[in-house]
Amino acid sequence: MWGRIVAAGALALALAGCGGGGSGAGGTTPPAEAALTELKITVTDVGLVNTPAVNFTVKTQAGAAFTALAAADLRFNIAKWMPATDGTGGHWQNYINRANAGAVQGSQERLRDGYPFGTLDNHGDGTYTYTFATDIKSAAANVCPPPCTDADGNALDISFAPSLTHRVTIQQGNSGYPKASGIYDFVPAGGAAAQPDVVANSTCNSCHTQLSAHGTRVDVRLCATCHNRGSWVAGTAGSANTTVDLKAMIHRIHYNNGGVQLPSVIAGTPYMIGDADFSKVVFTQDVRNCTRCHDGTAGASNFTALGDHWKTTPSVAACGSCHDNVYFGTTPDATKPYQTIAHTGGVQGDDSRCALCHGAGRFTDAKDIAIAHNFPGRLKAAAAKYQFNVISATATAVGQFPVVTFSVTDPTNGGAPYDLASAAGFTSAGASLGIKIAWSTTDFGNHASGANFGQPVSINALTTAMAGAAAGTYTVTSPVAVPAMLPNQAASLRVAMDGRVMGDVTTGGTFTDRLAVKSAFKDFAIAGNVVARRTVVDFAKCAVCHDTLSLHGGNRTDEPGVCVVCHNPNATDAAQRPTTAGVLTGGVDGKLEESINFRTMIHAIHAGEAAKGGFRETGITVYGFGGRAVSFADVVFPGNLANCTACHTATSYQLGGQWVSTWSSGLLTTTTSTGTIPDDAADDLKTTSTAAVCASCHDGATAKYHMILNGGAFDQTLAVASTQIETCSVCHGVGRVYDVKVMHGVK
Repeated sequence: MWGRIVAAGALALALAGCGGGGSGAGGTTPPAEAALTELKITVTDVGLVNTPAVNFTVKTQAGAAFTALAAADLRFNIAKWMPATDGTGGHWQNYINRANAGAVQGSQERLRDGYPFGTLDNHGDGTYTYTFATDIKSAAANVCPPPCTDADGNALDISFAPSLTHRVTIQQGNSGYPKASGIYDFVPAGGAAAQPDVVANSTCNSCHTQLSAHGTRVDVRLCATCHNRGSWVAGTAGSANTTVDLKAMIHRIHYNNGGVQLPSVIAGTPYMIGDADFSKVVFTQDVRNCTRCHDGTAGASNFTALGDHWKTTPSVAACGSCHDNVYFGTTPDATKPYQTIAHTGGVQGDDSRCALCHGAGRFTDAKDIAIAHNFPGRLKAAAAKYQFNVISATATAVGQFPVVTFSVTDPTNGGAPYDLASAAGFTSAGASLGIKIAWSTTDFGNHASGANFGQPVSINALTTAMAGAAAGTYTVTSPVAVPAMLPNQAASLRVAMDGRVMGDVTTGGTFTDRLAVKSAFKDFAIAGNVVARRTVVDFAKCAVCHDTLSLHGGNRTDEPGVCVVCHNPNATDAAQRPTTAGVLTGGVDGKLEESINFRTMIHAIHAGEAAKGGFRETGITVYGFGGRAVSFADVVFPGNLANCTACHTATSYQLGGQWVSTWSSGLLTTTTSTGTIPDDAADDLKTTSTAAVCASCHDGATAKYHMILNGGAFDQTLAVASTQIETCSVCHGVGRVYDVKVMHGVK
């Protein structure tokens, strides 16, 4: 018996919606708070007198013994960690394997036809013993299934090796109970187990909430034992065998970026694993940012012992998974027609020489993997030398023309200001710097701004700015006077500053790299005190998946407070949609226009389309600059879509405060049709505030009917929509029986 270790798997929250019930719609039963939300599996020891015998405990989230697990709920696996003979790392190898359509794949013991299963003893007190059916110590009893090779034809070694680190995994999740895993590492011959993990499970879950694959696998440490280089899918009709080794498979899945990045996919070979096509997966940040997943920094929350292997121990399998147009042998693989580039370092028969050129610190150019993959970091470092500053705004009363004072400074040089007329970042082609002036900060609407479709006053600061009174400052004057505020709107004004600075990160003397400088804003009073728009989204939560969120050609970066100035309830994409003689004629989605209100558009984008793996019944298409139609129907949120707190601050997703009485509190209705062009607002059609938000995910007819029955209105004139009394908070408000928090299962 050896050591003790604890591993837990948390319940994956199910997406719960309001549906068609609730007040005025016949009602539904609110979801009860489940008594069992988590199971914790703790392996206490493993014996190997004959076949492996695993002792483990199962407890609830409250620490109570759980005695209801049955054999059909569980799967068991055991693998060994095989260090590389050339010192370049190692790999897992399953003891339990199966032949599948001409290939070999790591497997488990489970109670199902065609699989081995041993004996499960439930001791009735939350403790269990599982005795494996597979005798891993006997080559005669545990025969390697033919062809007993990896995808490249190399022989597999499944012989018992008691001096190596072994891993036993337990998987629970085949019943209605919460999914859970137990992971236990040990050395049968005694001694300390190695630490062979490359990526922490918590790292995966930071985007995926609860990573779940094959329906029941919820721990990447378990995944690694089956998804090793000895597991693969056989090719057919001259096509290549496909490894499902974790380091190759995960890289290729994340590197696809919608089919425009992985060389093999670009060349016309989709990335398939069996019948599953991963060619359109989009990684939500620069894939070269290796440290997003790998972290070998001692003391870091996501530290793993092999977290720095990406830069210290490169391999043909890992590098070739993304750079799959490169061949490392003497000739390309005939089953991989996309292999068109010979490895510039010559033939690499194994991984023993990879680090000589590509290991971190070996060279000072792009041969160094850390340098080659640090382009995102270099861009960030260059952008960090610029800071946009909105200093003041005067003449902001109704009828006046606001004068904005601003500067651009270098935080890395004591806040020294830039001269916009001489600094290369602003004089080089492609640079931009804009000042936007918006009003009515309960919800920006920008009425009477002189711009169509709810847009703010927009000023090109690089062509119109004048030198300010203080050195290094500049001023611009609004060409539009501040109008009288609407009766239900707070009398405040927001000045936003955004742009694109050009940098020299790669070219040595030519400023052609777009630097994503964080946008900035500041609120000012039109009359009385400043009433700032509510803060709804915590950008730090966006950055978990997106790292740097820079849009519109790198002009708007990392600041939701600037996004909402343009993406407001009055805004649609009509200005970019097809027109004939000034009349909207419809887009590829069959719509004349689409709302780009931030709170509806962002929900709709992340919800995707049900038919494509999302939640909405119909995906959203938005027309961008230049009339380019962008469909978001394929977007699949990687985490738990019901977990509103993945993006929202505190309880901002709940129907409290302003959302109890939306119109009187100044929340604007959402424009769904602007009517004639130019937009005169008189013939606009509107959707009430709460209905617009909820329908951005719950877009089905039944859900909308429920909203209408409870005061919501869709595609109505302002006169109608503004008189509607949405009673949503009566049932879905804070503390109510159908509280959004309860319906979404937010913990």
